[in-house]
Amino acid sequence: MNLLGKSFPRRFAVIFSVLAAIAYTPNLVGISSNGIFESTERVWHDLSFSLRGDKVKTGDERLLLLAIDDETVKKHGFPLPRVEYTKALSKLHEYGAKTVIFDVMFFEKREGDAELAAATKRHGNVIHLYLVEPGPTDDAAPKVQMAVPLLRKAARFLACPAISVHIADDGHIRTFSLFNRFLLDPVTPKLGVTSMAAAALAAQLEITLEDVSRLVDPDVYSVLNYRRPKDWPRHEAYGEATDTVFSPYRVISIMDLLSGRLTDVQKKALKGAIIIVGSTTTGYFDHYPTPFTGHAPGAEYHLNIIDNILHGDALRAMGRGWVLLLVMLAAWLPYFVLRFMPPAASAAVVAAIFAAMAYGALHLMGRGVMFLPVAPGITMLISFLVLTVHRVLTEGAEKQLIKAKFGQFVSPEIVEELANDPEKAKLGAQKREMTAFFLDIAHFTNISEAMTAEALMIFLNRYLSAFSEVILDRRGTIDKFIGDCVVAFWNAPLENKFHARDAVLSALQCQVAIAELNKNLDPGLPEIPQIRIGINTGFMNVGFTGTERKLAYTIIGDQVNLASRLEGANKFFGSQIMISEPTYQGAKDSVEVRYLGRVRVVGKETPVPVYEPLAEKGKLTPAWSKALPTYEKGVKAFYDKKYDESLALFTEFMKLMPGDGPGELYLNLSNDYAALPPDDWDQVFVLTAK
Repeated sequence: MNLLGKSFPRRFAVIFSVLAAIAYTPNLVGISSNGIFESTERVWHDLSFSLRGDKVKTGDERLLLLAIDDETVKKHGFPLPRVEYTKALSKLHEYGAKTVIFDVMFFEKREGDAELAAATKRHGNVIHLYLVEPGPTDDAAPKVQMAVPLLRKAARFLACPAISVHIADDGHIRTFSLFNRFLLDPVTPKLGVTSMAAAALAAQLEITLEDVSRLVDPDVYSVLNYRRPKDWPRHEAYGEATDTVFSPYRVISIMDLLSGRLTDVQKKALKGAIIIVGSTTTGYFDHYPTPFTGHAPGAEYHLNIIDNILHGDALRAMGRGWVLLLVMLAAWLPYFVLRFMPPAASAAVVAAIFAAMAYGALHLMGRGVMFLPVAPGITMLISFLVLTVHRVLTEGAEKQLIKAKFGQFVSPEIVEELANDPEKAKLGAQKREMTAFFLDIAHFTNISEAMTAEALMIFLNRYLSAFSEVILDRRGTIDKFIGDCVVAFWNAPLENKFHARDAVLSALQCQVAIAELNKNLDPGLPEIPQIRIGINTGFMNVGFTGTERKLAYTIIGDQVNLASRLEGANKFFGSQIMISEPTYQGAKDSVEVRYLGRVRVVGKETPVPVYEPLAEKGKLTPAWSKALPTYEKGVKAFYDKKYDESLALFTEFMKLMPGDGPGELYLNLSNDYAALPPDDWDQVFVLTAK
């Protein structure tokens, strides 16, 4: 298999799209992970919040963290005596806090339990913790740790802190659920293990846990919609808990609450609030990174989840099926882009699409959908790089092939254009409208017989080089040299809608080139008295013919043969350039011509009107400007069978243009037909020689 062949891009797109899909969804082949894109997807997930910046919401003012900070621990130690929690709960009740969640384990009986239980009962909307952990085996019963009985009975709800947040192996928390239905729970067996957020919502909204369970889909993990710290992007780690801590939520030191140092603003904020009591002191709290800071206390995550549910703006992940479809499309996209665009433009398009995917992901995030463009983006970039490298490797070889094949036939500019856009070369056989050109040196046999072999080659090379330059300058393609004959054509390999015009102008320029060469002949080289050119336009076959070792880019077909016959027909008329009616129609706006007549050439039954170009449009010599009207009147009189009139006109014309071949032909015919008009002549010249 030729991996660098033309079919490689398509094969690669097919295979790579399948491999990318498998890499994105490894569970299809039994691999237990989220695919090779997972680590990069996590980076994008976290970065997207920073990229959205000020568009990310700040925390709800009703949510607060009552922090057990360094100052509190210095004074009371850790864990705090339960009497301090009792005092704090009483103060919160006094200031009108509606819901209080203790992110503190009260699993062992301690002094002050009764007082704390009484304060809990008095407040009426307090949540205490319990723990449910899986057993050592799937069949084993879960391990349960409950708050002390007094607190358990006094609490409005019991909640498990480790359920709602899902900690990834990189330490980040990105998804959550309100209940864990996969663990048998002694408190709410029908719902599963209850999270702190679920209990807080039930207490705050004064609804049942069953009602809370209907707020989100229990079978799908919700994506945490992080709240932006109020003073973001200032980077400050958690230390002493004050209102200026780098957090989305108001943080009040429990020490300030106990000592009566709260400001009026803080007191007002406590009214009707949801408050989590948790530790922020160094070394005594669970901390995790967020998109906005290196670490934050676990209590902040619970507040964030509550915030998401209260506002109904928890993110939902885009379905993996949709992303899988995008991955497969991304593998194919560079194939189509590179097929129709050069590499630089393709790179710009791919970069624009990559940027659009990133922008689209951020836009969708604002609409509540977390789309991770990593897998499609990486797939597209890999596909583009591989196909671009393939293109670079193959284009070099293809350019060399094109230069080798066309370098002898067309101008260097055309070769370069074909090499830069190989699609234009179209090396296969084609049938298209073209203009064929045959040039022959008149009386070449007589000229060559008088020359040595070396002189003959010098002579031929000199003239053929001059003709070739004219043809190539007019974007023609040289088919071949046959002795003194030059065969050329226009409109292949590059399209040229003015092919007839350029062929005729080349013929006129070749006459100029002959005159210039004859002025500057090397000693011993003869002059060329005349060249004959035949040009025809029509549908022809063009392509490479020959063998693998030797190929020729050539034209074949009936219309090509007609061009050759017209070149020979110049002998009959005494003309130098003969063009057919289709060629005349394609060039008439650019050249001055005269009508020669209708001819039936060898091998053709249908008569062909033919013309002789005289000069480029508007550039007739003074002599021709004076003589041409007389010639045209003479031709009209001749074909109107007014032979006496045509005889007089052609006699006058020959005085103006002595030695003119077509004029002499019509003069002689007029003279003969004036004496004896033909009976059955159809006014078509039948040519019997090629």
